[in-house]
Amino acid sequence: MSFAPNAEGQPTAEQLQCLDRLCYQLTNVMFQPIHIVRLDERTLNIFVLAGKNEEIEMVILLNSRIEP
Repeated sequence: MSFAPNAEGQPTAEQLQCLDRLCYQLTNVMFQPIHIVRLDERTLNIFVLAGKNEEIEMVILLNSRIEP
């Protein structure tokens, strides 16, 4: 399992799989809207802002761990 981004600064395959699972959980299980999904170009972490009042903030780290 590789945790390094590719040369273009894209998210890893593991991060994208984690993002897919997270989006599914937010929309199909918790019925929460997703407002923003953004790749932080400095850290290469993925930021997700969700919730009816934008109260859910999560970060998917390079090692695919999710931090609230």
